[in-house]
Amino acid sequence: MDSPTDSKPSALSSASASVTSTAILFAFGTLLSRVLGLIRDMMTARYFSNDVRDAFINAFRLPNLFRRLFGEGSLSVSFIPVFVEIISGRQATNKRARDLVAGVFSLLMTLTITVSLIATIFMADILRFLLNGEAYLSVPGKFELTVRLGRIMFCFLILISLYAFFMAIQNSVRKFAVAAMAPCLFNIAMIAAAFFSNRFAAPEMILAYGVLIGGFLQMAVLIPGVVKAGHFPKMSWAFDSVDVWRVVRAFVPGMIGLSLMQMTTIVNMRFASSLPSGSQSYLYLADRILELPLSLFVVSIGSALLPTLAKFWAERDRDAMSATISHSMRLILFVALPSAIGMFVLARPIVDVLFLGREFKYADAISTAQVIQVYAFTVVIAGGVRILAQGFYAIQNTWFPALSGGVALIAHILFAFTLTRTFGLNGLAAASLCSATVNLVMLATGYKSWVGSLEVRRLGISLGKFVICGAAMVAVLTLHDRVLQIFGTRFLARAFVLMSTITVSGLVYLIVARLLRVEELQDVSSVVAAKFRKKALNERA
Repeated sequence: MDSPTDSKPSALSSASASVTSTAILFAFGTLLSRVLGLIRDMMTARYFSNDVRDAFINAFRLPNLFRRLFGEGSLSVSFIPVFVEIISGRQATNKRARDLVAGVFSLLMTLTITVSLIATIFMADILRFLLNGEAYLSVPGKFELTVRLGRIMFCFLILISLYAFFMAIQNSVRKFAVAAMAPCLFNIAMIAAAFFSNRFAAPEMILAYGVLIGGFLQMAVLIPGVVKAGHFPKMSWAFDSVDVWRVVRAFVPGMIGLSLMQMTTIVNMRFASSLPSGSQSYLYLADRILELPLSLFVVSIGSALLPTLAKFWAERDRDAMSATISHSMRLILFVALPSAIGMFVLARPIVDVLFLGREFKYADAISTAQVIQVYAFTVVIAGGVRILAQGFYAIQNTWFPALSGGVALIAHILFAFTLTRTFGLNGLAAASLCSATVNLVMLATGYKSWVGSLEVRRLGISLGKFVICGAAMVAVLTLHDRVLQIFGTRFLARAFVLMSTITVSGLVYLIVARLLRVEELQDVSSVVAAKFRKKALNERA
């Protein structure tokens, strides 16, 4: 019989493997979605002028901003811990779970519909406040187009909030696959809209309606799974449920915290509106490149992590919780560092392959690549922020991330005001990196006080190994331009050389990691191998 001391490490190992396995599943779905998203952005960058593209991006930022507040942000982190506690508790009842789902659903619908109506009515006033820069308002028709597109697309908030709620339900019952793949439908709808838009007199309007169609498809595909799990919500105005108010009490400070973090987007919109035409697009496209590794690794691990941490906290097992957090931090570093290095060194080739052509000129490519280089290492900082924030949400402490986000926002405004005056658009991008670092330091300090150790020494040793792997990777990345001279500068040649460089440098990183016996590589390898073995056994059966 195993002793208690033997069973605890086994439980920790099982939890880490579960988080890693689920993260890989999320990463696969996210990778496919982000590839489709890049295709969508390639088409919009090449088919639409800077001014039209700026208008579309600014109009779409508003529902996206509220989506992160009401849907994929504070709703998930406040709902999942309470829901998991109910369905996994010894005294779990179907009625209690149904009442929670119905109550939260009703509040969410009331909130998003109300906000959508108000925003649609006052769209011109809202955008005039956000985009008051002379450079933006001086372009004839640009502001008016932004308002029209904003009124069309804001209802996307309702659809995407429903998707996030259904995803939270499925994640709570350990069903991740469909939710991870659902965003692909949104991007497919947008690609189709961009492809057919040039056949119409107002192609940007077709793109806007494509957002609504894609949002509906992304949400609707989750409905069968929620019904099968027995948790499809109904409208309920009985808000006397203790569990519903537990979610609300966590939701409000969480929403405030996330709103403070998302206010950086508003700050960037306002500062960028005083910069030359196209600046909004350059920031957006750089964000999209950055979001590929962020969504692929950081969000995947974070989404898989929260239910596990919530379970450990419900069991009052702080040691297991801290060990899982530390493991996830090292896993994030292992994949985020090479991503940041690759984006920094290959910024210009990436932009050339993805966006250069037709309406997107060489000057646009240079400006976008410079922003990517400034942003590159934000992926490492954002990874740490995401993981630590999940630790706070798991213990149902949403006020400290709110406080941390508020301090980071103030820092961002100060950095943006100072750096934009000196360095223009690149300074605005640097402000995001600086404020994210402030957020990370505050969360790390708070986590140590409330929960426990982050195993900093072990984290530092792993980081040292990752840096050595990254140095070997840089040696390969710097050969890109020389190889490109051999193959020529046609699109297919540039794409082939870029993909080959990324692949070879990635393999070098993994080989050096294997030689250094990096634990995180072994964890990922064992999970992938187990998946293939399980698949092979199922096929034989």
